[in-house]
Amino acid sequence: MAREKLINPFKPTAGAEPPVLVGRDKVLGDFSDGIAEGVGAPGRLIRITGPRGSGKTVLLTELGDIARESGWEVIDETASKGFCSRIAEAAAGERLVPGLEVDVHLGVLDVRSKGSSRESAPSLRAALTERADALGRQHRGLLITLDEVQDASPSEMRELATAVQHLIRERIDVAFAFAGLTTGVLDLINGEALTFLRRALPEELAAIPVDEVACALRQSIEKSGLAITDAALAEAAQKTVGYAYLIQLIGYHVWRAGRAHVDDTPVIDEEDVSRGIEQAMGRFHDAVHESAVSDLPLRAMEYLLAMTEDEGVSATAAVADRLGLPATSLTSYRRLLVQRQIIEPTARGFVAFSIPYTREYLMQNRESLLARYGR
Repeated sequence: MAREKLINPFKPTAGAEPPVLVGRDKVLGDFSDGIAEGVGAPGRLIRITGPRGSGKTVLLTELGDIARESGWEVIDETASKGFCSRIAEAAAGERLVPGLEVDVHLGVLDVRSKGSSRESAPSLRAALTERADALGRQHRGLLITLDEVQDASPSEMRELATAVQHLIRERIDVAFAFAGLTTGVLDLINGEALTFLRRALPEELAAIPVDEVACALRQSIEKSGLAITDAALAEAAQKTVGYAYLIQLIGYHVWRAGRAHVDDTPVIDEEDVSRGIEQAMGRFHDAVHESAVSDLPLRAMEYLLAMTEDEGVSATAAVADRLGLPATSLTSYRRLLVQRQIIEPTARGFVAFSIPYTREYLMQNRESLLARYGR
């Protein structure tokens, strides 16, 4: 196959849907069952959580595709300020009502209809109820997806939850799937008056088994017109550590390395994988690690650097000793790092990095990171 006709099947872009959605069969099955089982089914109210790059946005997109295939309408939103108004506008669409145009000619009143004035915007609950009712008459349902929920204002989240709960109580075909960073989402839904959302079916996106990753990589590579040796495939799959973004990123760069010599051989070998992994890791550090730590306070950065002395789990007491500080003085910084999903508690008094290869990134860039703070 000519090189110019080959198209890279991997999509290492935030939210871009990959050619093969691997390791998420349970979530897709739960949602599909919810659509089929009717009002009140658990799969119609889903909470998707996980660290950065675990595939939350992609999964919301896939749920939307499943709903559309079932004839449902889908409203997709992100939880930035004003999302309730945007959802209401999407549900209401263009709401034009007849206006009146009045002219007076020689004492004669001339009244004509003018259909161009806009109705006042309905409330979120009214807009969703009206739209869902209209869809129901067509035997269709309504799915709302909301991404980046950790950034949502509690008041807006409460408004949306109340509206969805009302529709469910009215036995209307509606589903709601929301996603975000684990700690932020849990903090939000455990707040006041959000009990309803605590009942959502929890779907925590854990690492994808490496054997499933290998199957997906091979399937995508071979479908695109290239091939890969067993040894090269094993190395590439292992290096992804089952992390959704790394699957796409490593796949993308390994595939490019293989395409470079397609005129001689279409087979990706271990040298291609080594070259592709090196390029992928550079990009991963820039796109994920750098963005995660870029605006941390100095003490939080020092906390992370102290953790690099451990190969796995770190004892919070040991981290405090390395910094020469009482553990209680570091509580707020540890909480910040957990909230940002950079580290995660593994047991009482123990933490670990939640993003793959964070330790390696910090160790390689220690001097330049501290230089930002004048150290």
